[in-house]
Amino acid sequence: MAGLLLVLASAGSAQNRLRATSAAPFLKEPGGIRLGSLVSGQAYATGRTNGAHVETTVEGWIPTAAAQATTRDGFDLTLTSGGGEALRSGPNGAVIARIQEGTLLNRVGSRGTWVRVRRAGWVARAALGPTEAASDRPTVAAAQPKPVTPPPPPSTVAVVTPPPTGAATTPAPADSGRRADSAASRVDAPVRSGVAGMATLKPGTVVAATRDGQSIASAQGSPDVEVIEQTRDWVKVRIEGWVRAADLATETVAGPRITAAMIQQAPDRYLNQPVSWRLQFLAVQEADALRPEMPRGQLYVLARGPLPESGFTYLMVSKDQAAEFRRLAPLDEVKVDAVVRAGRTRFLPTPVLELVKVVR
Repeated sequence: MAGLLLVLASAGSAQNRLRATSAAPFLKEPGGIRLGSLVSGQAYATGRTNGAHVETTVEGWIPTAAAQATTRDGFDLTLTSGGGEALRSGPNGAVIARIQEGTLLNRVGSRGTWVRVRRAGWVARAALGPTEAASDRPTVAAAQPKPVTPPPPPSTVAVVTPPPTGAATTPAPADSGRRADSAASRVDAPVRSGVAGMATLKPGTVVAATRDGQSIASAQGSPDVEVIEQTRDWVKVRIEGWVRAADLATETVAGPRITAAMIQQAPDRYLNQPVSWRLQFLAVQEADALRPEMPRGQLYVLARGPLPESGFTYLMVSKDQAAEFRRLAPLDEVKVDAVVRAGRTRFLPTPVLELVKVVR
């Protein structure tokens, strides 16, 4: 297990860096082939702009076994891991991007069973925003090895019971500063770090919805959390857990009758079957030799979905339908009725649909 050190970056490091505001597609060229996706909240080096897209560089670590040597187009490696691979901030580090299977990469270093790679591509400008001020932005320093310790006991996150109806939840102005200090003392900073971007909470740590905000949960044991950012004395973390369906205040949204996951498990089973999917529009493109499931030059919509699934879908459209989609903004959602024409493409587990109609 490696130690995690949060340090403040210099003001100069913010130059030509933008922060992803969503898990935006990482493209070979503006509106072109998808190479992977960014991670919301991560900062990336940027360069030239081309219309609605900006050149973006991702750099990080992947397992050596996930790639093979190549000399294609001046690159050193091609990603061979089925289903793609997570690009990490360090060996076993936090995920900073996701790379598609077949993507060409440049090798810039190695460590043990890990290799450091770099790739330049393009991202929709609307999916990038400014980074935080240098004084508020944390960076992860190189992880320092530490002695191996026994694994902590199983941990859970317990929901804090809200105050009774009518109970005062807002402190009086006269002692607001004292209450804030008290709240800050209850939320302990991470004390035992694992891989870069991860940390472990002290037992009994109270989790608040916002800085100096109302408590929403408390840690039982020593749960691992993902460190997202730090602002002065506060660290924003992400915790995954489970609750009973009966405890949800609202019902879960029903997914489609036929899902992308079902099609991936049995690509031929659902051929020519109708589906009604909610998709997130990304771009209109033309089919090429890499997608023989569609006629060469066929117009299709690259979309994310079916929502709430996070995969991608190819939706074949006519010229008139393509013109209708081009009036949408990237990431707009649309519901469609379509027919499954291929369960996957030759190289990717992406289903191919033929649009019947857009559901208004």
